Amino acid sequence: MLGIAPEGDRVRVGTREVRLGAFPMGIDAKRFSAAAEQPAVIAEAQSLRAGADGCAIILGVDRLDYTKGITRRLLAFEELIRRHPQLSERVRLIQVAVPSRIDVQAYKGFRRELEGLVGRLNGALGTPRWVPINYVYRNLSDEELVALYRAADVMVVTPVRDGMNLVAKEFVASRPDEDGVLVLSEFAGAASELREALLVNPFAVDQTAEMYARALSLPPEERHARMRTLRRRVFSFDVDWWARTFLDALEEASSAPAFRPVSRPEELREALERMREARRLVLLLDYDGTLVPFAPLPELASPDAALLELLGGLAGRPRTAVHVVSGRARETLERWFGTLPIGLHAEHGLWSRAPGVSEWIARGEAPAEWRDRVRTIFEQFAVRTPGSLVEEKSGSIAWHYRMADPEFGVQQASELRLHLAALLRQSPFEVLVGAKVVEVRPRGVSKSAIVRELPNDSLVVALGDDRTDEELFAALPADGLAVHVGPSPSRAGLRLAGVPEARRLLEALRRNGR
Repeated sequence: MLGIAPEGDRVRVGTREVRLGAFPMGIDAKRFSAAAEQPAVIAEAQSLRAGADGCAIILGVDRLDYTKGITRRLLAFEELIRRHPQLSERVRLIQVAVPSRIDVQAYKGFRRELEGLVGRLNGALGTPRWVPINYVYRNLSDEELVALYRAADVMVVTPVRDGMNLVAKEFVASRPDEDGVLVLSEFAGAASELREALLVNPFAVDQTAEMYARALSLPPEERHARMRTLRRRVFSFDVDWWARTFLDALEEASSAPAFRPVSRPEELREALERMREARRLVLLLDYDGTLVPFAPLPELASPDAALLELLGGLAGRPRTAVHVVSGRARETLERWFGTLPIGLHAEHGLWSRAPGVSEWIARGEAPAEWRDRVRTIFEQFAVRTPGSLVEEKSGSIAWHYRMADPEFGVQQASELRLHLAALLRQSPFEVLVGAKVVEVRPRGVSKSAIVRELPNDSLVVALGDDRTDEELFAALPADGLAVHVGPSPSRAGLRLAGVPEARRLLEALRRNGR
């Protein structure tokens, strides 16, 4: 929902690195198992069995909440009896509804709806000798709850949405006899762990009814085999394991090297002094995200007067060469910076124009047939993703989604990358992922090619903010300076917080004319 793309098990949020982990909660399984062995609980379970008059018991235990799927569970029970009339007077549903949010009007209305449904079904299905649904609206003691778990033939846990649902695990832990069947909604978080349960989609009432019938007719050996496996998992991954693994992960994350968002002032002063003292200085400057902030539309990020003055002043320093190295089209860079005595490099190094020269030189070419196929795909994604757009350059094509819905934009970008990876596997193109942009460029073209053409006796300083600039950083001479702008991961030895800090560093260099 935030539009942040994860990198493995972590995401960058501003200057912070946030670790991601799945920690499915466990229960105190030993306590439930021990309670189920208490004589009073065994006696209560036997009493419940006797009170069922020989009927099989289907049990539901839930907070009174509309997410728990109780009404659909009752409708599935009705469908079970209608489809299998031989089960009339032979099975009983005990539904415990624990009071919840009793002062909230919506919950009061849901309680009335549920109790009305129970009454209707008992009236429609019941006989003088048989009440099909026993409805209990109150809190239960631990002993009563475990006795119900132990007495049940089938436990139904069928929420329409549930983060975890520990009732399913409590039922399993309360069956030291290794009997009973768990029917579990696939929309409960516990379903990913308790795969030996009979999984259902509670929205499919007919299918759920048939799963009830299957649960009631499972052979004893299959019931025991399923329950044994469920119990091993519930006991292995209990609440102690859950707490321990979470705290271990937290300790590991907190003891990891802290992410240093910016270089220390003394490091920057030392780097600035090296630039001032250099016999020959070459500045390779990325544009978007380095010299100017990102804009919603590419054409809105034109340089301001202060930036043009800054670049002109740097180019006027003795023994200093300034190059703007950008993913922008050459026409755009020419329009913005063509009057300045600086080098321009467009489309990540595909096109270059030396300082004081009007001619652009290409380092590669893009076969037209491949461009047409890529363009078609990008246009399809632009139509399907409101707020996104296609930018076509002479050698590359980019799909921008900075103005798209954050969550949907990230999803579409991920799908587009997978689609392109398969399409371009044997092509002369490669996929480049930037800040809210997916770009396809000719294979082998990168900003690193620019470094190889520079004089050997120069101090080369590169400033950039994204993955394309990492190629540039990697190609720098051993004594070069790589400066990363922003919080994302980088191999650069120096880091600035953002665009204002990058421009301040360059301004400090410009003020010293040596």
